[in-house]
Amino acid sequence: MPDANATQRFFSSLEKVSSEIAGADSAVSIAAKDAAQNPNPITFVRAQEELAQLPEDLRDTILSDLHSRMRNDVEAIWDNLPNSPKTRRRN
Repeated sequence: MPDANATQRFFSSLEKVSSEIAGADSAVSIAAKDAAQNPNPITFVRAQEELAQLPEDLRDTILSDLHSRMRNDVEAIWDNLPNSPKTRRRN
């Protein structure tokens, strides 16, 4: 199974981005929120399936914004650096 923290960050970010773009009541937003709050393979697959079922242009917009959000998440990057201190960060 992937790193739990990174996986939770991914689905949490997917829920935020998809809520902003597709609406909080969209199937993809609901599935992503469930995956973030109840991390297990079934909820992960459901969120991925909901994302895959979106129209291509909507899916591309969501994924582009999601990529940007995650790319700029300094805390997540720091947490994944080898030998990074997990406490007392300078940032």
